[in-house]
Amino acid sequence: MSEKKLDFAKEIERLDEIVNEVSSKALPLEESLKLYEEGTKIIKKLEGALQEASEKVEQIVSIEDK
Repeated sequence: MSEKKLDFAKEIERLDEIVNEVSSKALPLEESLKLYEEGTKIIKKLEGALQEASEKVEQIVSIEDK
């Protein structure tokens, strides 16, 4: 992952803020696109973190099964 530790809860909170802002306001196109881009970056980071966690769980389970 990146050098900075991902704060999953804060990223989810920011994503929720973006969704609420985009869905509750009539924003200029440029601002909407900027928020959309930020949201997709957050989603990719979160997906990566979930994939990494899933792989760790699979490793732990496979070790315990032996």
